[in-house]
Amino acid sequence: MSFPIPKQDRSSFVGELQRYVDQSRRDGSLLGIMLIHLCRVVELNTSVSYQVGDRLIADVRDRIARILRPNDAILRIGDHDYALVLPSPKNTGHANLAANRIVDILEEPFEIDGNTIKAQVAIGISVFPEHAQDAAALLRLADIALAGAIKTSSAIKVCTDVPEQDAVSSFIIESELRHALMNDEFILYYQPKIDLATGHVCGAEALSRWNNPVRGFVSPEVFIPVAEQTNLMLPFTLWTLNLAARQFGEFHRLYANFSVAINLSATVLYDPDVVELINRTIKIWGINPEQLVLEVTESAMMVDPKNSLATLKRFHDLGVKLAIDDFGTGYSSLAYVKKLPVEELKIDKSFVMNMDKDKGNAMIVRTVIDLAHNFEITVTAEGVENQLILEQLAELGCDRAQGFHFARPMPAADLVKWLHESPWALWTGPRAVAG
Repeated sequence: MSFPIPKQDRSSFVGELQRYVDQSRRDGSLLGIMLIHLCRVVELNTSVSYQVGDRLIADVRDRIARILRPNDAILRIGDHDYALVLPSPKNTGHANLAANRIVDILEEPFEIDGNTIKAQVAIGISVFPEHAQDAAALLRLADIALAGAIKTSSAIKVCTDVPEQDAVSSFIIESELRHALMNDEFILYYQPKIDLATGHVCGAEALSRWNNPVRGFVSPEVFIPVAEQTNLMLPFTLWTLNLAARQFGEFHRLYANFSVAINLSATVLYDPDVVELINRTIKIWGINPEQLVLEVTESAMMVDPKNSLATLKRFHDLGVKLAIDDFGTGYSSLAYVKKLPVEELKIDKSFVMNMDKDKGNAMIVRTVIDLAHNFEITVTAEGVENQLILEQLAELGCDRAQGFHFARPMPAADLVKWLHESPWALWTGPRAVAG
């Protein structure tokens, strides 16, 4: 068998599904649609290899195909998803029975290149005309059912099992998020960091953006909480790291000491596999660990300080740089911070953006800088939006700065252009911050 199995885009699949719906309507028969999601393939790709992941996807399809009826159709509609069309099931229970049969035949592990791998699937089911009258609605309801199966760690969900009304929106967002990861709807933007001692760019923070084909750009404030409440946050973090690592080469070619920072959420920080998965990703891409910065929010660390300390020490032992993000908005203290193996502390922009007008905020910034330096921790100020604030920060001895005054977040190609053209990037000697 050739690999990978070709994928069909969802819009063309909806058209094909509609032909099945029309035929079922003419025949007066039922039509079942089953979405089958192969779980944890991203982790398999990272921990073993992409070749093994591709083989598993293909082998799962082959094993399912062996038990299908002649008129059934199985199509790949995403990186890790199949759609199974079941013409003329006797009833919804019959479709559910078919789904259970699929789960049963996948119980036996797969042997791939010397690896014994147990396939894990989640299945969402909808049935025409019981649940919907057209292909698009039928697929959407199967998507919602699948998202419900994933959320509750169930193998199978029929769309009637899924809570409606208030819960539906989160199910829809979760389903769209899953497809976004598989269909490359996410992109990375980068916001440069400036070393105030030299006036020279020293790195950038990678920020995820979701360009949904229907909704347009979706705010991280909308999709990150949903990802954190599901099993999507770790795959999303690994996707971010893989793309940042792939794009890192061009930045590194221009600036040998350039570093890229990615954010680590609380749900990922406490995942027992996260250190090893990120370590393997670093090795796959051949990145110098010291040029990767993991930013962890103050509030995330305080969920379980003991375990967060242990995880951060493991990252530190790998050579990865660590930063505390949004400092000042949580409940930690610098007395706790000094116990952490962190190299950088980022003062939250809420204290920086108006420090030229608010003496209280300016005093907080000064105090944080002084105490952090006592612990030999580098300080980065977020939210720098004008020259006056930049001058204040320089006078206070702040090490680095980030904000719209230097550059807004931008796609990788624009960052490369910025690195070629911006005076912040081209400047090679100490920069005077006075006007």
